[in-house]
Amino acid sequence: MVLRAEVEPVDRRIMAVVLTHNAPASLARCLAVIAGQSMPPDGVLVVDNASRPPVVLEPDPSMPAVRVVRSDINTGPAGGYSQALAEFLGSGFGHAWVLDDDMAPEPDCLERLWAVARLHPTEAFVFPKSRQPDGSLDVWPSWCGFVVSREIILTVGLPMGELFWWAEDTEYLQWRIPEAGFPRRVVDDAIVAHAAIRQGRGVPLWKYYYEARNMLYVHLYVKRRLGRYPRSVSKLLARALLREQDGRVQRLGVMARGLWDGLRGNLGIRFPVEPMQERTATGGLSGRRRPA
Repeated sequence: MVLRAEVEPVDRRIMAVVLTHNAPASLARCLAVIAGQSMPPDGVLVVDNASRPPVVLEPDPSMPAVRVVRSDINTGPAGGYSQALAEFLGSGFGHAWVLDDDMAPEPDCLERLWAVARLHPTEAFVFPKSRQPDGSLDVWPSWCGFVVSREIILTVGLPMGELFWWAEDTEYLQWRIPEAGFPRRVVDDAIVAHAAIRQGRGVPLWKYYYEARNMLYVHLYVKRRLGRYPRSVSKLLARALLREQDGRVQRLGVMARGLWDGLRGNLGIRFPVEPMQERTATGGLSGRRRPA
């Protein structure tokens, strides 16, 4: 689609939508860079996904108006962003700037995103590029600071909260929205830094369960084709067998359970999840608490 060189003025009403879980330092950094944007959003919504202790924000005159909404249950990114975008639809804002709490947009990121989004405001589905901890810069089609219009969400609905964790972004951002006729646009000079604060040395069992289940479910019931599934499940299997030396049989059992549930379409929170904590720059857990 060719972008129009001239457009009519657009009433800009942008809400920054931030999902957070047990990451007070990262949330504070994210909110600070949101406030420091060359073109700040008109409001900020923070969805607290069962943080312990709960998120409490002191009034800050440097910030746009901030509202905190809390879920007492950790519903994962799937349920968290479903709640967040439902709250956005209940507001008077026209566009959501959707971020995870470990994203740090560069100062002109939103301004550059909006320069493209305003060309087709009702069809705006505009992504920045993400800088990963290893320094690589690429498109990360996840909850990484993209701008989306109210009209798109009203058309396609909310993310599948019952997926809980893994592939909820694939289903919603990489499949459902584009399939509804809203192409993703990427702004090369809009950059967010991704801190990946929850990536530890080991992979907990629950992640193997949800990755195996949701990956199969999305291919069978959403895309209805195998596509890259054989390669993806082979990588998951190799990781379960080779990445960690202990507990291989247990991991394979958890994956088998996930694949069975994915085959039968059994979604929801069906495997217990450990609380996650943000990690410091040295790789340790911030604060004194460790996952239970």
